[in-house]
Amino acid sequence: MFTMVGCEDFLNQPPYDDFTDAEYWKNEDQARTFMYGFYTSIFSGYGSGASHGQFLMGQTSNDDFASDVEQQDLTPLVVPEADGSWSFTNIRKANYVLENIDRIDATVAAKNHWRGVARFFRACYYSNLVFRYGDVPWYDRVPSLSDNDYLYKDRDPRTYVDSCIMADFQYAMDSVRANDGNLQINKYVVAAMASRFMLREGTFLKYHNLDLDMAEQCLTMAKAAAEMVMNSGKYAIAPSYKSLFVSEDLSSNPEIIMYRQYEDGLLAHSTLAYSYTEAQAGLSKSLAEDFVNANGLPIYYNNTNWVAKTSEEFFANRDPRLTMCIRDHYCIKGESLTPFNYALSGYAWNKFMDDSKAGETNPTWAKEKNTTDAPCLRYAEVLLNYAEAAYELHLLTGATFAQADLDKSINLIRARADVNLPALQMAGDQPAINGVTFDDPKRLQMEQIADGGETPALLWEIRRERRVELCLEGFRLNDLKRWCKLDYLWNGCNPDIRYGAYIRASDYKSKAAEIVIAGKIDPMTNDTVTNEGYILRNTLGKRNRPIKRNYINPIPSGQITLYKSKGYTLSQNTEWGW
Repeated sequence: MFTMVGCEDFLNQPPYDDFTDAEYWKNEDQARTFMYGFYTSIFSGYGSGASHGQFLMGQTSNDDFASDVEQQDLTPLVVPEADGSWSFTNIRKANYVLENIDRIDATVAAKNHWRGVARFFRACYYSNLVFRYGDVPWYDRVPSLSDNDYLYKDRDPRTYVDSCIMADFQYAMDSVRANDGNLQINKYVVAAMASRFMLREGTFLKYHNLDLDMAEQCLTMAKAAAEMVMNSGKYAIAPSYKSLFVSEDLSSNPEIIMYRQYEDGLLAHSTLAYSYTEAQAGLSKSLAEDFVNANGLPIYYNNTNWVAKTSEEFFANRDPRLTMCIRDHYCIKGESLTPFNYALSGYAWNKFMDDSKAGETNPTWAKEKNTTDAPCLRYAEVLLNYAEAAYELHLLTGATFAQADLDKSINLIRARADVNLPALQMAGDQPAINGVTFDDPKRLQMEQIADGGETPALLWEIRRERRVELCLEGFRLNDLKRWCKLDYLWNGCNPDIRYGAYIRASDYKSKAAEIVIAGKIDPMTNDTVTNEGYILRNTLGKRNRPIKRNYINPIPSGQITLYKSKGYTLSQNTEWGW
């Protein structure tokens, strides 16, 4: 149902005859059944079979991973003829629902609920289109095949589409039921997703200097939507961070707003098996060192020359989430690691794996037969969305941002029972821990170089909390794009993306040629060099510095040609102009 098609297929599709006959659109059950076709395209979870859904995405395209392709540009330099993401199929389906929902035998409130669900999905699809392409044509009805002026309309301005998206989200928050049963869209699912997408769009507009007024509107909605969830009293931070990612049943977890359910013999995934049986590229020094010390302070605070020369030193007295996301020992190629596998950077993720069950013969833990539920939308993200939106509004408009804002958002996350980090405090506009004001030396180092304007010290800590809490959940690359911080993927600004763990060759039996110490090639096979240092994942040089086109995708040339053949114009993004 979710095969993505190009614009030509979309334009030439006849009406959905199977759904428009007299036997359909008679009751709520039929409306609900039709809506199920939208769910997995937005809440993909761990995917199915060999795919990974929204998790572990972009393994070499964000700074959470130690990359071996630094010389490659971030996007192709040639405009593609086709792009599966340039699709309006699901938008057409949502509009089709809106044009038929009055036919069901139900109360006005019930019809408004289903209308709200359809507008919610339309808002989600358009949010992703706008983030990817900028200006896009806004369709709010199912066109007839003879209405060429509507079918082949040029792209509408991004901010106009943004205003339509906000109207859809607002209608859905006002109309969708507060509770429609397990694994069903409700108003808090809507609000949580609105906080996600409006934060993303508002910060993109701000940091790319596109429209500050619309940025303020988006951020205001993001904050209000997050508050709707926070004030509902329906959700709370789960005591166990790890339980969110390794549970067979998330239905009773207090932090879960929406999840994808897996069942042996019905639907399974391979994220767990992949996490411990497959060799990994490995996580980066950049990510691993962003987890703070147990005292809440950055690892380089008052110790800019800090180096942990063993895994025991590295993992000692750190944010407990570090060892919940990264195995507490280095997984070096050639070492005996059964039942696990190696990571080329030494840092192997274990966020989705219950190590106590590794190697079990139970088929549900075998490749493509994993049945742990996927946390698609959780309360911690909403709290992070609130904190960031509120602080961005403070920076943009001077709106008040106080300690209370941190206490009801980030500090609830840090107080999680199995995390229990000191609260993040404010000292004026500076971050503090237990009354000690601090500024991460990494911020001072990177922000002198990175594009996108200097990140204030407190915002740096808000973003750090987001990176750590949500690592490997598919957010990082989009976050870097919206902040105008793709320079973090450039070695000239952030060399730590090329490195892995600090190792001493004498600590390992293996002398695998793949292990490379910073600045030296194959030292473990060459006794004339110092066999100690950070694993260097890439020896070819640095990636080209990101440019404007890395933040926006081109309109596929095949669609431009199609429009032209019909006598219409589909404009190209100026960053990709021909």
